[in-house]
Amino acid sequence: MLPFEFRDSPDSSNLDSVFETFSDDQRRQLLCHLSESSDGTATVDELRDVLDGDTRRTETRLRHVHLPHLESLSLVDYDERSETVRYRGTPLLEELLDCCFEHRTPQE
Repeated sequence: MLPFEFRDSPDSSNLDSVFETFSDDQRRQLLCHLSESSDGTATVDELRDVLDGDTRRTETRLRHVHLPHLESLSLVDYDERSETVRYRGTPLLEELLDCCFEHRTPQE
């Protein structure tokens, strides 16, 4: 069972994965952007812009940290060849993102 698919009694490793994902502001921004997208997809360049990153460091973290992390939890599909990312929402993920939307500050 994937971390964002548990129902009533998640085990601690699942909860740890959920909290680790949402503890990072940039990952929250990426997931919010993808969930708001009309078709649930975005290019790597679009996502870099979401993170206000024209820096090489931002793009490197996006490609080598954030996208692999989100893909490892099956929250996104990342196609390196086409440089596209597809959102794979779950009911729990949607609830958590709704909570993030409600408490988002203007700079987020």
